Amino acid sequence: MGTIYNTTLPTLLDQPSKPRGKITLIECRGGSDKNADGHRGDTIPICNAIIKLGWQCKPIFYCDKDYKMVEKEILSSQGYICRVNPGTYEGVTQSKLNTLLNEAVRKGIKGMSSPESMKKMGAKDALVRIRNLRCGLRDTNAYYTLKELEEGFSRSMAGGNMRVLKQNRGSQGEGIWVCSLKEGQIKKVKNGSCPPDTVLCLQEAVDNHKEEKTLAEFTKFCNKYLEGDEGQLVDQRFLPRIKEGEVRALMIGDNPIELIHKKPACGGISATLKSGAEYVRYAPTDQKFALLMEYFKEDLPKLMNALDIGEELPLIWTVDFIPGPKKGGHDTFLVGEFNCSCVGITKQLDLASLVGKTAITICSGGQALIGSEKHY
Repeated sequence: MGTIYNTTLPTLLDQPSKPRGKITLIECRGGSDKNADGHRGDTIPICNAIIKLGWQCKPIFYCDKDYKMVEKEILSSQGYICRVNPGTYEGVTQSKLNTLLNEAVRKGIKGMSSPESMKKMGAKDALVRIRNLRCGLRDTNAYYTLKELEEGFSRSMAGGNMRVLKQNRGSQGEGIWVCSLKEGQIKKVKNGSCPPDTVLCLQEAVDNHKEEKTLAEFTKFCNKYLEGDEGQLVDQRFLPRIKEGEVRALMIGDNPIELIHKKPACGGISATLKSGAEYVRYAPTDQKFALLMEYFKEDLPKLMNALDIGEELPLIWTVDFIPGPKKGGHDTFLVGEFNCSCVGITKQLDLASLVGKTAITICSGGQALIGSEKHY
């Protein structure tokens, strides 16, 4: 997708003459998420929302040659909002930008969100960190080496239940495999492990295609997901009700803004639009998901410690839930994924005021509006 042209682009308001504080919003030039003015569609509305509350806020573009200038702006602020989508930008070394932003947080600047927090929350092993929370799945394991994968996955498959193996990188269901023993293969299990010649039935979520491999062939194939600094695989029990769809919660701080039920195409397991899934939107107060929201709000104060992301929840983030087993006739839901990496509100610009208020609350020493006025 190329540049998005819009004839009614918002303009930045004048900064307050006596600002109560300062928040810097960071972007990079280029990318398919920019309007004709060079900014993301939600950048100026977020800045203006903060300005209206008496704080200084302006967007700046990072590039390596302007490192010192950007650093000076950030360190003279109470906090920064990072609006840099993962990708490649001319004149930008991602590791340098990450170092700048993480160092600012270590110096007391509030990062919304810092690269370190994005990495911890977005990595698949976040599911291991939350496995003891109400929203987590207890039998969740992470593998970082081929040896760990071979030994751990052979044990988890020996139980005879369907499992899901998820790579850390990728999107749209790529590298997410639903795994089961082929009929009759359970007889091969010895001493709580599957031998290497055990035949697995596999389905990849990216396009719902199916194939068969031996355990040895599959673990060797999956070694590519373990390569590199962020290589890892997470192994979880398969939740069969995934066929009913995932529920994505859009969050601003600890405020649930919207629930989106993503129902896979008939016979599929993937909830991506690319695979033909249907999306239906609900208010977070909808009774259909009352128990989900009740339980998740109980877990919210525990998430920061579990994920080791500091004292505040992210500014704008999403969490995907998978329906679990029914208990007492009621649905249960378990987290399948978090994302706080430049989640956009371009199509929901009315939320900019809440984003601005939440950012100021974070920078003023609050905890992302926990216990304060709610949006819903």
